[in-house]
Amino acid sequence: MRQLKPPTLQQWGCAHQWHVTHTRSGWPDPWPTVRYRRCQRCELRVRTEEHLSVPWDELALVAQVTQLLPEGQAVALRKHGITRLPLAGLNRILEKHGLVIHVGKEGDPTQMVACVKEYGKVEEYGLFEMRRLARERTRKRQ
Repeated sequence: MRQLKPPTLQQWGCAHQWHVTHTRSGWPDPWPTVRYRRCQRCELRVRTEEHLSVPWDELALVAQVTQLLPEGQAVALRKHGITRLPLAGLNRILEKHGLVIHVGKEGDPTQMVACVKEYGKVEEYGLFEMRRLARERTRKRQ
């Protein structure tokens, strides 16, 4: 671990020329990024953390998906510019909140969306509908 010390008077007056190194806290969640800045002139060392400025949690995802797919209405996602969808991953997260995306192969063949299912298998679907899960099923998962 790097030792940080408060700046001296000489370092306060320096026109800093920063050399930046950074670390990532881990994968797949690499934030916050920790940056270590070292002045090449006065050797001042500073540590900063970078946080996401956009919401990045499950509730934000659920809100975004429910806005795109109103409950009980079949929607063609291709019309919204979506050509590929990680269906298995989304359903895994939505299940925790009592929701699931139900898919159908009906619809215009030119409006199909490639969906990544379990184990990376890709299938094309045309219509998507948000549904509530039965309470017994959600209790078993928790």
